[in-house]
Amino acid sequence: MKASLGLASLCAVSILAACGGADKPQAAREAQGTQKAEPAALSLGREDIWVAGRSGAAATAPVLTGAIQAERRADLRAEVGSVVQRVLRDNGEPVKRGELLVKLDDAAIRDALLSAEEALRAAERSFEGAERTFQRLKSLQAQGMSSVQAMEDAEVRRNLAQSEQVAAKARVATARQQLERTEVRAPFDGIVASRKVSSGDTATMGKELVQVIDPASLRMEALVPAERVGELRVGQAVKVRVQGVEPGQRYTVREG
Repeated sequence: MKASLGLASLCAVSILAACGGADKPQAAREAQGTQKAEPAALSLGREDIWVAGRSGAAATAPVLTGAIQAERRADLRAEVGSVVQRVLRDNGEPVKRGELLVKLDDAAIRDALLSAEEALRAAERSFEGAERTFQRLKSLQAQGMSSVQAMEDAEVRRNLAQSEQVAAKARVATARQQLERTEVRAPFDGIVASRKVSSGDTATMGKELVQVIDPASLRMEALVPAERVGELRVGQAVKVRVQGVEPGQRYTVREG
């Protein structure tokens, strides 16, 4: 009887020991199952960040591509056909109003001016002689010492000489104007944006010689997508980056 109780006790201890060994791995597995995995690192861009107080959805300002143009500019062209004698300013150089930029050869125009001035002097002498003759015959005719026909003929010659004098003055004025046009000057203070010719080039009438701009009038022109127009407002500050000019440099302008 005692032996049977001892055997039963030993079996019970064995069973309890077996159960205890089985419970420990199961609890460890359950504890490991309830432990959460570390989340992966999340990378955020500016477009993913929303600042409290701003209206609208989270978004960045639109990035636009456009061209910078000067609102005030002058394309100076040749007003006479001639050879370029000198170019006094290059691209990017500042200029003052009235400053000489390009000089065209004026030898032929000076010769034409001298000829026109000489013709004017001859026309003036001719008119003065015809006027004196007419006045003399007019006086004689009033005294009955000259015929009416002679006085009328003298008047016709006087009028023709006067017309020639007027035409000669016009030719002189034209030659002087042409001479002035051989000097191309800056119309306002600014910079040379584009030089189109060099010394020795032939400049035909209408050929572009140089472009002058006012840097204070520079403006950027760009197209805004229709769905993003609402993000802009008049007077808003805009950051502008110019390709090829001071890499990394940004400029602040105002939307107009």
